[in-house]
Amino acid sequence: ARSTAADGNGEPKLTTLDNEQRLQPALQHVVMTFDPVGGRRIYVNGEDTGVQDGGGGTLGEWDNSFALVLGNEVSNDRPWAGVVRLVAIHDRALTEEQIQQNFAAGVGQKYYLLFGVEHITGVADSYVIFEAEQYDSHGYLFHKPAFISLDPAVRPGNIPLKGMRIGMNGAEPQVGQAYRLLDITITDEGYSPETGYPISDVGTVIPLELGPAGDEFYLCFDQLGTQSDPCSAFAGAVPVSPTYVSRPSDIGVRTFDAINATMAAITGVSPNNAAVKATYRNIRQSLPAITDIQAFLSSHQTSVAQLALQYCSVMINDANLRNEFFDGLFPTSITTAGDRSAIIGPLYAKAIGNVMSQPLQSDVQDKLDVLIEELCNASACTTAQRTYDVATAACGAALGSATTIVQ
Repeated sequence: ARSTAADGNGEPKLTTLDNEQRLQPALQHVVMTFDPVGGRRIYVNGEDTGVQDGGGGTLGEWDNSFALVLGNEVSNDRPWAGVVRLVAIHDRALTEEQIQQNFAAGVGQKYYLLFGVEHITGVADSYVIFEAEQYDSHGYLFHKPAFISLDPAVRPGNIPLKGMRIGMNGAEPQVGQAYRLLDITITDEGYSPETGYPISDVGTVIPLELGPAGDEFYLCFDQLGTQSDPCSAFAGAVPVSPTYVSRPSDIGVRTFDAINATMAAITGVSPNNAAVKATYRNIRQSLPAITDIQAFLSSHQTSVAQLALQYCSVMINDANLRNEFFDGLFPTSITTAGDRSAIIGPLYAKAIGNVMSQPLQSDVQDKLDVLIEELCNASACTTAQRTYDVATAACGAALGSATTIVQ
């Protein structure tokens, strides 16, 4: 990632530990998240590898001329000998729950494979059903086998099942036969008309030969019901109905550590400043813990405002920080529109910014101008301390607003 903490080539690189052998010769779900506070973090197959770097910097120096390249260098001389099935780039770091949800969804279409066994069992409309999908470029994943009848009124009775094998294209593969040693009895007691009778909780991978469009599958059994060495009909494929979930909001809120880091970066005040640190420690539990904007409460906003005012107070009452933030043009009193603009201008430029998703400077100018004017009318802003206090209030209003906590 080309952040302020990395060079033009994204170095230093972040990799998983060799002794954990995370990299496997199979299709894997790999996620790297990035945020300014936690830096980069790597997840493999839904699991946090524990690999991360401390502090990721910001993307403020991003250049739209940067190229996005996957599986090679821009020079096209270092090709990666692998396959990419799906790529997604998100505008904020996914949570561990979201990563696990994406991993569980998999890639590509899932199917129910129905192997007809009515001619073997004598049970009307009976099938052995698998959930199947193409696992990677070399194999198919078969899992969740069950016995089921499509007639909801039918029950299986007692059906012995021994030694189930998966056949493909007229032959039985020598590998992947995880059900060869099965020895169970399908009964009414464990049967559900909706889900059938679960045969095994084991999954297996069968080698790919002709590809999804050409490979045909069937099942054979050492025993099924009263018959020995019978085989099913070739499987019919039925797409698995997708699970629809409500689309999350395109916007979220920064969490407690990110809010603290953002305010420190904007004001130039160290988060280790004694006053700031004490305030943050007291309100940390009341700041947002997750990015979901639907979970943002009024109590969160109250705590954000407290922290913003503390950062602003430290910055404005420190001559060096104040001069740096306001470019040495901080007014000694607030008696004119020009004095108010000298405060509002830097606040907009540094706490809000002139980008499309932020409010217009004229709108911010109007709101803060009214706030400062009302405070100065209540008590004249003719002394340095009163000027500091009113400027702190204006700074807190800008720093603690949605413009800095929404992402």
